Amino acid sequence: MYEPAPPPPPPAPRASGPSGAALLLIGVILGGIAGGATATLLDGRTPDELVPTPVPTALATTAPVSLPAGADPIVDVAKEMLPAVVTVVNRLASGQQQSSGSGFVVDARGYVVTNNHVVENVRGGGAGASFDVIFSDNRTQKATLVGRDPDTDLAVLQIPASSGLKVAPLADSDRVPVGASVMAIGSPLGEFQNTVTTGVVSGKGRRLQESQNVFLDDLIQTDAAINPGNSGGPLIWVATRQVIGVNTLIADPTQAQGLGFAISSNTVRTVADELIKNGKIERAFLGIRYSPLSPRAAVALGLPAAAGITISAVDAGTPAAQAGIRAGDVVTKFNDQQIDEQHPLQLLLVKTRAGDQARLTVIRGTETLTIEVTLGARPS
Repeated sequence: MYEPAPPPPPPAPRASGPSGAALLLIGVILGGIAGGATATLLDGRTPDELVPTPVPTALATTAPVSLPAGADPIVDVAKEMLPAVVTVVNRLASGQQQSSGSGFVVDARGYVVTNNHVVENVRGGGAGASFDVIFSDNRTQKATLVGRDPDTDLAVLQIPASSGLKVAPLADSDRVPVGASVMAIGSPLGEFQNTVTTGVVSGKGRRLQESQNVFLDDLIQTDAAINPGNSGGPLIWVATRQVIGVNTLIADPTQAQGLGFAISSNTVRTVADELIKNGKIERAFLGIRYSPLSPRAAVALGLPAAAGITISAVDAGTPAAQAGIRAGDVVTKFNDQQIDEQHPLQLLLVKTRAGDQARLTVIRGTETLTIEVTLGARPS
């Protein structure tokens, strides 16, 4: 059983001085005296002798700003490039919108580049039934699909050509240095049209898996903010006012921030030219599965870092199998072109056709071999 707590001790005696009641009385008296004195001083004075009450004034108007060209390059580049950037709306046969993304005019004949995943049918195979493109001034035009390539996630649309059509020029992406200032323009979430974000080129020659069967090569990494809806929009090298990539994907935002990727403009140029010419990519076929050679393994073989590919599997009956290519082989060159970050095998194959002869430089153990392969047609 708990015992009750002892009673609290009596309050400690105050320090010497007047009591609280006395202090209160003194305060009242002093207050009355002060008030009376103030009233006596003001009594009999004219209004002009009183301090006037300040009259509120309007906030001062700031001087107009006139920036000379070049004073703010981001503003200048955005103003120049925005008219070439469009929002792409993908519609079902019923006319209902099923998705949207971004794109940009790449040719004065009315060709617009975007991502394949922007134009594809999200509810099944194939592409959307119809497409609208919306310009930065809210003009809307119907577009037709010229062609698309799922392997590089690129597509080309066409709108009617006009004399006032603004074109975004493609740069040589091999020349853009890491650290270069870049600008991304697009329509994130399909709602915030003409959004401009900035960053730098964080890396080059990246390879990422986009889907179960598609690996994207020669990607440019950037920390410019990219969100759903930015897909297909341009990544612009600020110093040159040229497009160095097509914004296409971001790393898992739950694990990382500032990891966006764009398809390099050199890949875009090659694929777009082929789509405009043929409506599809007639990519030749080897029949191999591979991965980039690691920098450590490349250096051990006396090669530049990340040069070449390692064959992981060769499919039976394919051109590679018939030519004697084996799993474990390291392929360093394709038709004397070094395979590296800027020249991935997938892009080199775009420039060939079924029936072409290709010459592969292969390292097998301690031997360096040259193997001729007759390229096949890619299975549909």
